[in-house]
Amino acid sequence: MVMPQKSIRKFHKKAGLWAGLFLLVLSLTGFFLNHDQWRFQYDWTVSNTLLPESVAEADKKLFQAKTSRPGHANWLIVGGLRGAYISTDGGQQYQLTSRHQIYALRWFEERLLAATESGILQSFDYGQNWQPFALEGLWINALAVDHHKILASIEKTTLVVLNREGGIEHQQGVELPHDELIDEVNLSRLVRDLHYGRGLFDDGWSLLLNDVATWLLIFSILSGTWIWWGLRRLKQRKILLPSLTDANKNRSNKAANIKQMIRLHSYGLVLFSVPLLLLFAVTGVVLDHSEGLGKPLKSVTVKVEHLPPIYRSLREDIWSVDIEYDEEGVWHYRMGNRYGVYESDSLQDWQRVSEGFAYRMKRLGDTLYVSGMGAPSRMYHAETGWLNAKLPHMFRDIYTVNQQNVVFCGHSKKADHHTPKLPDSSFYSIMLTLHDGTFFASWWVWVNDYASLMLLVLLFTGVMRWFKKKHRIGSVRA
Repeated sequence: MVMPQKSIRKFHKKAGLWAGLFLLVLSLTGFFLNHDQWRFQYDWTVSNTLLPESVAEADKKLFQAKTSRPGHANWLIVGGLRGAYISTDGGQQYQLTSRHQIYALRWFEERLLAATESGILQSFDYGQNWQPFALEGLWINALAVDHHKILASIEKTTLVVLNREGGIEHQQGVELPHDELIDEVNLSRLVRDLHYGRGLFDDGWSLLLNDVATWLLIFSILSGTWIWWGLRRLKQRKILLPSLTDANKNRSNKAANIKQMIRLHSYGLVLFSVPLLLLFAVTGVVLDHSEGLGKPLKSVTVKVEHLPPIYRSLREDIWSVDIEYDEEGVWHYRMGNRYGVYESDSLQDWQRVSEGFAYRMKRLGDTLYVSGMGAPSRMYHAETGWLNAKLPHMFRDIYTVNQQNVVFCGHSKKADHHTPKLPDSSFYSIMLTLHDGTFFASWWVWVNDYASLMLLVLLFTGVMRWFKKKHRIGSVRA
């Protein structure tokens, strides 16, 4: 049974009117979330008195790193995407000392280093003042130190070895041997990668394709709304002014404009975004209910050879780094990505030594701690090898106070939860809560599901209308 063109048009119009605003919010907020390294998103703030409590809670999750001044348990330094803060009273009060985005804090000789969106900063007074140290202007997403060397990751793509003066000793991209990649990826990881713009191609193409599809959706929403409003106004004017010459001429001009917009709205380029928008809709619904679907998704695996090219390279997937100078005078470099921890003594020949997403890595003495994302946390020591560790999932940092290790989870009450209490929240946190619906209510997730369903209807009916139109034009030409 073939659906009549009139019914298709009606379904398309209704779906757009019923869900256009929700889809516009989801697409705009998703675009900003995909570019979470943009500094203005953390500099622009709104007072918490004007926002729901959920936004302030989300803003607390922006803290990325924490440490304490050696020998001074009450002197704490916290770093996050809204800056660096110090407390001299054990975390009761904090003072802002830098507005740079802080991704990692590491003690190196007599100074404190910070990985930021604009290079590595250094502080000689325990976080009170900061100066540029190395790689100025570059996004440093991970940092590690040992002995007299520093290992940094630039934009998740390049590893750089620095000396104590900040000079570059070696700079190298990551090329993993095919036999060191894993054979299968579970569906839970695949869904997240696809939705977050890191599941298709290397070299920034995944994110670029996401951006293009997002803006094509935004254009389709706005142009479709403009067409509906314009046609409605034309019908009203035709009823009110049926015979006036000037009015008819004006209607003719408006009709021509609407016709031109319809051509743009139905242009074939928009079809380019259909596969990606389908992925957005389906993966978005799955992530909305990830708590209930988590176990089934993790139990299903897909062979890497059946997945997009990025899973066979991972050239831009450096999430964490480690550097170690052993007793025999050999340097060991480690890099963590979504497949696990990889090790090399030359930054060229990599071997996977631990499996499971290595979200963060931090060395305390001779022990390396690895924070897992969707994978167990673990630890490594030369004598014991790799062991699973009973540490919180996706912990942000770990540091030592009075010879005791303290785990920092961001703002979790289960571990070290002393973080700065800020009177406002960032633009990024507003975008995040608008996107997942918690800005409005916990049940808003169902509204997002409804919007995703309507997007599927729009895509289906839109493609059907386009093909019918092309078939009709082809028949006329024949």
